[in-house]
Amino acid sequence: MSSIFDGIRVIDFTNNLAGPGATAMLADFGAEVIKIERPVAGDDIRGISPRLEGQAIFGLWSNRGKKSITLALDDPRSKEILYKMIKDADIVAESFKPGQMKKFGLDYESIQAIQPKIIYLSVSACGQTGAYAKKPGFDIIAQAMSGQMDLTGNRNGPPTRLGVPIGDYVGAFNAAFSMAAALYHRDRTGEGQHIDLSLLDGMVSMNSTLEGAANLDTHPTRSGNHYLNMAPYGVYQGKDGQSCVISAYTGGAWVKLCNLMGKPELIEDPRTASNVSRTKNIDYLVEQVESWLKTFDDIGGAIQVMESVGIACCKIKNTDEVVADQNLWERGTIVEVETPPSFQEHRTVKRRGTWIHMSKTPAVQKRAPDLGEDNYHYLTQYGLTKEEIDSMQAQWAEKFKKQ
Repeated sequence: MSSIFDGIRVIDFTNNLAGPGATAMLADFGAEVIKIERPVAGDDIRGISPRLEGQAIFGLWSNRGKKSITLALDDPRSKEILYKMIKDADIVAESFKPGQMKKFGLDYESIQAIQPKIIYLSVSACGQTGAYAKKPGFDIIAQAMSGQMDLTGNRNGPPTRLGVPIGDYVGAFNAAFSMAAALYHRDRTGEGQHIDLSLLDGMVSMNSTLEGAANLDTHPTRSGNHYLNMAPYGVYQGKDGQSCVISAYTGGAWVKLCNLMGKPELIEDPRTASNVSRTKNIDYLVEQVESWLKTFDDIGGAIQVMESVGIACCKIKNTDEVVADQNLWERGTIVEVETPPSFQEHRTVKRRGTWIHMSKTPAVQKRAPDLGEDNYHYLTQYGLTKEEIDSMQAQWAEKFKKQ
């Protein structure tokens, strides 16, 4: 059974999460992704915590399925090798600050001159153009500048970052889609193109309050655990700090919930009769729902009762509970895969699996590479001997250790 991207070669210069996450998705579906990493240090993601056997465990996810070679981009010998490799490539992906790749002679215009059909992805915080182009930035910058952080947190509390680097993940998903779409366009027209992917743009695209602010003078801000336009649709507290999510904002679901709670009068109460009135009187609504939830010693009992009549609800799980969720293991959402060869004590690692399920071309769960694991395999294909590779790597290692 062939994979969607069999035969597609990606030269991957990306670091951290957004770019590597995007190219890893192509690797999941068959692309040959050749990761170009700095000697000694490698991708920035290799330096973060938590660590397993001294190595960043997160990199085992973000660089899954890839090959790794180490090159010093400021060395003319590397540029010569990369030009040869790129002639055989379909995609080049990079995530440096705008303008940095031009200093290496590896910008889109330079690459297009040697490979006219190349698809060239540039991932940055704020895009390749505009007043913010040169602004250094990461996920947390995109969260803050997009309005998302101001929308997150308690109503009377400070802005709060989201619990995961959502800007990076959105950037990765958008970048993966963009590369797939560009490949489709090239199949139809023969044309490559440059993709300018901004984390900030992606986060603004997710700000669903923007239209109201721009057109209706609504001044949206934090609403805590409850939505501004749907209720009940949020987090509710039960006994002893137990909590759950309830989504019963539609007319039918609200009637069912009122009857379950033994409070049919709320169906006609002007404060709670409609979705609009419930959002305007959210504190009163929360009080009514939570007083019912607190009648259960275990909030699981309330969830079971609500589910029995078709109300959408669930317990709020912590990550330990997610890891133990057998359904997620059965679906391959969480998997156990081989570690790179350098690992001695842990021959497998548990990590997030691929989450896109396709019946004809399923994703393949593959391990991440060690830093420079594939130097000989690729660099000998482009004219270098093993002795020359070893000599070059030793020179670069000495240089990078001093930096």
